[in-house]
Amino acid sequence: MRNLSLIAALAVTLAACAQQAPPKDRFYRLETPPVAARFAAPALGVIEVSRPTTDGVLSERPLAYQDGDGTLGRYRYDLWAEPPTALLQNALVDSLRLSGISHTVITPETRVPPDWMVRGRLNRFEMLAGAGKVVANVELAVVSSRDGSLLLLKTYQVEVPSAAGPEAEAAALTQASGDIITAFIADLGRVAKP
Repeated sequence: MRNLSLIAALAVTLAACAQQAPPKDRFYRLETPPVAARFAAPALGVIEVSRPTTDGVLSERPLAYQDGDGTLGRYRYDLWAEPPTALLQNALVDSLRLSGISHTVITPETRVPPDWMVRGRLNRFEMLAGAGKVVANVELAVVSSRDGSLLLLKTYQVEVPSAAGPEAEAAALTQASGDIITAFIADLGRVAKP
């Protein structure tokens, strides 16, 4: 009887120690938006697109959200495939190439001297949980590599309604990024001189 009690106690202890496996990590990408403006001829020379800068939570891969009290949090198992700044850089490069505004669009890693440099700062890229929307805020600048003159400097902010949850947030932030990139290319087309 004593052995039976010992085995039962051991079984209860082991059952209490057993934990459920954590959920699987889920990864999200930013899809390149369809290009609304296609230029008949390149208006700019070689454009170099750098990775935007950012700080804190936005420099990490977990999807971020803002609680009703204004504090930022992040999902534990829902991640961007790369940091948001890298995803935004890739989407900018792809969209600029598709638009035809330049005959060559590169990143700094190619080590080719550019005519123009696109620099940026990612200020916001999160779900506003209490408001049912996402917000993306990016400052973008286009600077001459020859003389440092500024061709374009603008802060773009887009808010997109979104259901709660990381999947809906990722989709809404993809849409917001696409809206920002579309507006940026349109603005760049207005100030570029062929």
